[in-house]
Amino acid sequence: MTGQPIRSQIQKSKVLARREIAPGLVVLKFENEFVAQNVLPGQFVNVLPKIGFTDPLLRRPFSVYNADGNSAEIIIQDHGRGTNILAKTQVGEYLDVLGPLGKPWRYSSDFQTAILLIGGVGVASMPLLASQLREDSIPFAIYYGARNSSLFADEYLNNIEYSTDDGSKGFYGSVIENLRIALAAEKFPQPKLFVCGPTCMMRAAITLANEFNIPCEISLETEMACGIGICQGCPIETSKSEAEKSGRKFHLVCTHGPSFEKEAIVL
Repeated sequence: MTGQPIRSQIQKSKVLARREIAPGLVVLKFENEFVAQNVLPGQFVNVLPKIGFTDPLLRRPFSVYNADGNSAEIIIQDHGRGTNILAKTQVGEYLDVLGPLGKPWRYSSDFQTAILLIGGVGVASMPLLASQLREDSIPFAIYYGARNSSLFADEYLNNIEYSTDDGSKGFYGSVIENLRIALAAEKFPQPKLFVCGPTCMMRAAITLANEFNIPCEISLETEMACGIGICQGCPIETSKSEAEKSGRKFHLVCTHGPSFEKEAIVL
């Protein structure tokens, strides 16, 4: 990935826009020039639900969905108390935003074609990656799966191969099976998978990558209370080879990730 992560900042960030893009999915656009100008594809921000709130106390991590000028966007899936408060945030209110955080997506393997493999709200980190690949003139394809056609958050992506569990859009079945057909047909020269989605889907993606002997990088979604490695609350077990190389039995998702090469961790 072009560029290196820089030191993060905490900023009071005004909400500029709010829109619902799918059932239970809300995009918040907030003013934060530092994040917008410095975020790299795959990095995230850690957000307190609202300025002055102490309950819930802990921040929530969100991949940066889009960045432009002096503003950035995050996708919120309303599925808990903290995310429910965030999802109801209105234009003109303020968020407490820490970021950008984490390591960006890596270009650490030799490949000719990037395949962005998305499950559900794993889409959040993909628009910036697609934009970077386009800027770097690297060919890419997008495979996106969801339970049904109403759950796609695809406003910043195009030329997508869709898959739905109920057959309501695109391939009838899992996104993994859809991609397996393309890989078996050798549709893409020297591919690498960039994967984000539910854990079971990412495990299946690793199995698929091993089946076709291709590189694969996954971006993990987990709770991160601090986002900077202090609380030690987001460990992921390292593989035997990674443990020998790094001297660590565990990595922290917030500081060593959230993206990892498939060989580095035990998912």
